[in-house]
Amino acid sequence: MDRRRFLTALGAGAGIAAVGLPMSGCAAPPAPDPLAGGPFGAPTPTPGRDRWARVPSAFNRRVTAEQATTPLTLLDGELPSDMAGHVFFQSLSLRDTDAGFSGDSLVWRVDLDSEVPTITSRLLRTTDLLLHDAVADTDLRFESRGVSRLGPLGMQDQVNTALVPLNGNRLVATVDGGRSWELDPATLAPVGPVGRLDDHRPLVDLPVNRFLCPLNITSAHPPYDAETGEYYGVSLSIVPIPGLVYCEILCWDGVGAIKRVPLTTPDGAPVLLSQSAHQMCISRDHLLIADTSTVIEFGKLMYPPHSAEAAEAQTPRPDTVLFIVSRDELRRTAGGATAVRSVIPRESGHLMVDHDAAPGRIVVHSAHTSAMDFAEWVMPTDRHPVTGEPVRADLVDAITPVSYDIGVVGRYEIDTRTGAVLDQHAFFDDHTWGSGGLTARNPLTPIDTVGDVFHANSGMPTDIAVQRMHAVFTSYPHRIVPDAELPWSGVPTSLLRIDHDAGRVVDAYWHAGDRFGWTPTFVPRRGTATGSTDGYIVSVVYSDHADARSSGTELWVFGAADLARGPIARLGRADLAMPLTLHSTWLDSLRASRPDTRVDVAAELTERADTWLADPRVASIVRNDVLPAYDAVRV
Repeated sequence: MDRRRFLTALGAGAGIAAVGLPMSGCAAPPAPDPLAGGPFGAPTPTPGRDRWARVPSAFNRRVTAEQATTPLTLLDGELPSDMAGHVFFQSLSLRDTDAGFSGDSLVWRVDLDSEVPTITSRLLRTTDLLLHDAVADTDLRFESRGVSRLGPLGMQDQVNTALVPLNGNRLVATVDGGRSWELDPATLAPVGPVGRLDDHRPLVDLPVNRFLCPLNITSAHPPYDAETGEYYGVSLSIVPIPGLVYCEILCWDGVGAIKRVPLTTPDGAPVLLSQSAHQMCISRDHLLIADTSTVIEFGKLMYPPHSAEAAEAQTPRPDTVLFIVSRDELRRTAGGATAVRSVIPRESGHLMVDHDAAPGRIVVHSAHTSAMDFAEWVMPTDRHPVTGEPVRADLVDAITPVSYDIGVVGRYEIDTRTGAVLDQHAFFDDHTWGSGGLTARNPLTPIDTVGDVFHANSGMPTDIAVQRMHAVFTSYPHRIVPDAELPWSGVPTSLLRIDHDAGRVVDAYWHAGDRFGWTPTFVPRRGTATGSTDGYIVSVVYSDHADARSSGTELWVFGAADLARGPIARLGRADLAMPLTLHSTWLDSLRASRPDTRVDVAAELTERADTWLADPRVASIVRNDVLPAYDAVRV
């Protein structure tokens, strides 16, 4: 998209015009440019939205039981007859002593092909989960550290964050701390891990007592190119030890062995990511790795989730460092590859990239996580930043998706040879409070540019805002809304359609202040539905409005072309217990085709278990408990 079109749309993108409603009088004044300084003050609240927000208790529901396949109840509206396929959600199954993100992967599937939709959930029983259960009553047990579970045997790979579809209706579950695992879409059972343990660079490894669950830092968003069948992962160390290779790209064709490619900068220095690699993206010619704003803090890895050490907050870097690598070089190299460093203003948790761009360029889109650290959770000692009141007991251990400034959506054109930002534009308005969370896009839409994307924005849920986090952002350098003007009564969640090419909100729905809308998924209309709005959005909506027909947690269906109309159907059950969902995806069929090649998990686990010479229990547990249990559940 050219600069003139972007600027024209941006100038018309403020206030009411941003959602496509008619305007009276003269044209709207140009919106403030968030990249030109600030602060500007809070935007005018959208007419009709609630000026308050309350996070439902259901947002923090603990669920460890699986849901057998059961029909959903149509609570309201009419279900479209041309919905088809299957929606998959990742959710966090926290046990009694867990906090934050340290829950098991509980995968949900909603089947839309029959007259009455059904819902199913299964715990993803990887060898890590089975090992956790086998040692739970011993001194080898894993214990929650908020971002994961750790124990003498390592860090449990919980694969609880996102789902990546591959060609052939294959499905891969991912996490930021461990290797990915493939699961079968029909049974939700494990198929096997993506790559061997030795394909991933551990933070620590010893010749004796080798971790059965190595401490691996990876990416929850490994990109996959359906045109070429190429899948890219990352394995990295954030500890700057001289002479160490810190960052390796894992290149996989979906069938054979993983190719490991270490990255260096143009001057030969090893590439070092200092925060996390939560997001990776691909264009036709380049791979992008973002040093995202989720900080890996050792106080959270080494201490219990309610400890003073875990409560210490480290402010994320207020800019986003990107590393850009030629995909052609990754294919050709027998050694390493060169990564060009670039920096864009404001922090990012999630990014998108235009698949096509001019030669030597890459176009990056970011819904910036302004003044936010997503890797935090509510602690029993936390208090509200303004009232000083203790947090609600029912929200203790919940994640805190709170931005202590308004969100910003930006577009950046970058020279892939130098890393220079050649063009940059951004916008904000009342709808972008909490920008940077979960998104959906029609998977059948051409991928040339990002185009229309559906965002679930967290608003400003101030009852999970806490003093200790607010304090680290009071001097936030990119501030738009002065701290004294933040809407402490709360801003509700919203579902938005953002045209990322034009840089504006084109359609929006505000949830009521006592509901929390989350995890949108695009379901194309049955048939060839390639337009950006040719289908429906299925979202998870949490509330505490339980009755004889609904648990309060529901699935809402929106027409993708008219979000402002509100849900056209609501689905639920009186007994639907769905914990916090994260990312999701859609498949048209459950019939998966995959190669027979698989990682020999029995060989790699027994090899590591046999290094525990002083503790023969480890080898015995692997051989007698873990591997038989895995053989009984795997596909």
